[in-house]
Amino acid sequence: MSVTVGSGRWQQMSRSADCLYLTQVRKGGISSLPTTSGGKPFQLWALGLFCTERNLAKRLRSNSFYPFTEQQPNVFVLEYYLDTLWKGTLLFVVCLLLVSFGLVSQVRKQETWGFPAYGMGIGLWLMISSLPRRRLVLNHTRGVYHFSIQGRTVCQGPMHLVYVRLALSSDAYRRCFFQLVLCGHKLEPLVLVQLSERYEQMEYLGRHIARKLNINYFDSLASSYRHVVRHWPLGATFSPGIALRKTRAYDKLSSGSDLDV
Repeated sequence: MSVTVGSGRWQQMSRSADCLYLTQVRKGGISSLPTTSGGKPFQLWALGLFCTERNLAKRLRSNSFYPFTEQQPNVFVLEYYLDTLWKGTLLFVVCLLLVSFGLVSQVRKQETWGFPAYGMGIGLWLMISSLPRRRLVLNHTRGVYHFSIQGRTVCQGPMHLVYVRLALSSDAYRRCFFQLVLCGHKLEPLVLVQLSERYEQMEYLGRHIARKLNINYFDSLASSYRHVVRHWPLGATFSPGIALRKTRAYDKLSSGSDLDV
């Protein structure tokens, strides 16, 4: 079902639903989630820098629930490490080599060794902060998602708080670029596709992923007829500010299995 939803209206409904959900958690209404391993923790690093929507389409053909794995019916698991782990490692190694061999110790008789030393500190901090393994579970059987870091629960909430978003950015020449991002309440945004100018392909991939994972999809605009809302905050009802839209064209497109982009 496609709708247009104002961002302020959605946040208001989400806050009231969160309060009700937390009340249920305190009363013990929601039990523990599955804890077995699922997926490859480094798979998000493998997306290429060029034609990334094509790489994502190939992965979706081999695993229709990518980047998750289906642990059991209606339960999807994603385990991963942040890509800042390899970035911090690379920065630390490069700066360590510069300091060790004194390659930038002096520039025009000025001491500059402090810059690579500072880079070593930043790289080490990125490495340490990215070492813990992240785990995200979408449990549609119980209607909740669960996010943990190294086995420690960070957040747990209703499914409407997790979604796929098409993010928009532009350069100095006003060219528009799109990113496909997996977002959620207290979740670290996971970029599934880097910057791309191919809006139609990005939208199709985003809607496909959201449909297979049974989560919400949001367009780059805050209020848009291209949103696909499958999960609403508890107690939410339709109002004059939420308009329905026919989706015949997208139903035709989504019915096929072709992911060539």
